[in-house]
Amino acid sequence: MAGGARLTRRSLVASLLGAAAVGRGRAATLARFPYVQDVRRDRATITWTTLEPGGGVVEYSADGRYSLNVTARTKELSSSMTGLNFSYYSHKVQLTGLQSGTEYQYRILHGGEMLPAGPNLSFRTAGRSSLKFLAFGDSGQGTREQTVLARRMSEEKAGLILHTGDLVYPAGGFTEYESFFFETYADLMRQVPIFPTLGNHDYWTGNGSPYLELHAVPTDGVPEEDRGRYYSFQAGNVHFVSLDSNCPLNRGSAATNRMLRWLDQDLAKANEFWRVVYFHHPPYASGPNERDVLSANARELLVPILERHGVEVVFNGHEHSYQRTWSLKGGEVVDDGVGTVYVTTGGGGASLYGTSSRPFLVRHETVHHYLRVEAVDGRMTVRAVDSGGKEVDSFTLRPPPLVPDKSVVNSASYTASLAPGGLVSIFGRRLSVQENHANRMPLPGDLGGTTVQLNGTRLPLFYASATQINAQLPYDVIGSAKLVVSNWNGSVEIGIQVDPVAPAIFTFPVGGSDVAGIVHRSGALVSDAAPARPGEIVSMYLTGLGRVQADVAAGQPAPASVAVEAQVEVLVNGVRVTPLFAGLAPGFAGLNQIDFQLPVLPAGKHGIEVRVGAVRSNAVVIPVSAG
Repeated sequence: MAGGARLTRRSLVASLLGAAAVGRGRAATLARFPYVQDVRRDRATITWTTLEPGGGVVEYSADGRYSLNVTARTKELSSSMTGLNFSYYSHKVQLTGLQSGTEYQYRILHGGEMLPAGPNLSFRTAGRSSLKFLAFGDSGQGTREQTVLARRMSEEKAGLILHTGDLVYPAGGFTEYESFFFETYADLMRQVPIFPTLGNHDYWTGNGSPYLELHAVPTDGVPEEDRGRYYSFQAGNVHFVSLDSNCPLNRGSAATNRMLRWLDQDLAKANEFWRVVYFHHPPYASGPNERDVLSANARELLVPILERHGVEVVFNGHEHSYQRTWSLKGGEVVDDGVGTVYVTTGGGGASLYGTSSRPFLVRHETVHHYLRVEAVDGRMTVRAVDSGGKEVDSFTLRPPPLVPDKSVVNSASYTASLAPGGLVSIFGRRLSVQENHANRMPLPGDLGGTTVQLNGTRLPLFYASATQINAQLPYDVIGSAKLVVSNWNGSVEIGIQVDPVAPAIFTFPVGGSDVAGIVHRSGALVSDAAPARPGEIVSMYLTGLGRVQADVAAGQPAPASVAVEAQVEVLVNGVRVTPLFAGLAPGFAGLNQIDFQLPVLPAGKHGIEVRVGAVRSNAVVIPVSAG
């Protein structure tokens, strides 16, 4: 293998030098064909190299007219950096403001002349629904199997590809990337982005400096000193996370490690239905690397975070084989949908390793392969395909909805205090396949296949996403109740307590701070920029005032002048003010409105609360002008 590698590198250098000679007098000579990277819903990066310096432009459009253009940023790759005996130039263009789920065509000009960059220069931005993607790892040895798999993957028409590390062997150098990565996957990478992760062999040259130089990956939210080593992005209804299981896992404790802190925060903010994480060293796999300290580190440091955030599937490499675990939690086999499935996909072209049976493994095969993954609605199907096109293994994930304890809350106060007819928010995981807003009244009892029942009766829904549902409680339930969230994959049951009243005032984010849901008679929000006047009549919006003095069904738009049964007081700086009206906000479902007159107050900010009997609401602040 080593001799073949040296021959390939010599051939690469010779071809580049030959191209330089033939290309004299032309605008530019391509040293590496263009490839797309970091293709997301609204952006994409296009990179190519030439033997000449700057002047590159990408023209692109979605209608074939190439009406848009961006000038490339150019960087010299010197011989001292690459190890070659000549310099060449990397050109990079980031396209932004793109439409999601849209195919774009592109072409490259240099010095005003079109470059012969090959056929099929196009890419498709990520959409927001179903997604087909591929995954593979441990590929870059220049073997026949690598080439065959590359050709098969080119025929898949995938939206994106994950690489689980060890992109090239043996040492992750520039010449190895040219020969064993860019040459091999040139046809594929013209159209489909590869989102990689660092393997141990990719670290052998300058701690991964060629890898970092040659790839454009998302950097959003990643500490500046670590950019390129780990990242996350969204495509379809999947949140992807690429981690570096090499050096970053050796930096400090779980509490101080930058990557682990970032991972915890990143997964906590993820709103997509699926969470897919990939890194090189498998926490659970058999083979010659089974006792690798970095695999042990991944098991000790990464797995608890992944399990805490409900990651459904993890892809790894390092073991040159295909392996799949049962659903695992804390290293133990659990029911499907409860834990995480770990898939080792290290058969991308490098020489293979043997495997052995383990209690945590469902399947293990010593075979060259890649993974074909389809995430459609609430189901994800993973198929391992060998170099002959045969399906080695397949499985489908159908995880049910998950609602942790204390995650059914009042929509205004985010506490567990709930009242009849009030607005309720349910937080969890995999609640709905897609984000859906109710667009009609009365409110529907089903949004995108997601329903919520209280004691067997469907609740009207305002909103449903993978992580949140907003609904209205019925007016006829008080006391202990059983709430059930259901979708296509199953259901989850939660016990709740409904009190007679649970007043809570809404607040809204304005200019970086929360502003109380209090409006002028004109409907404009009372704020620092538009304060209330002393003695002004204002309206306050809240929920949780309980039953009303009329027959109004949950989910129906409220008629005018429907008052609540309870006696309501407004406290201004602790002083009682009797409302002019306390009831339902006309035209809304589940929203309460209190109209009251402010006392004559000095200019400044004053405290507001609502009291119903012995129950008080959250406290808010109202700004009042001088007069």
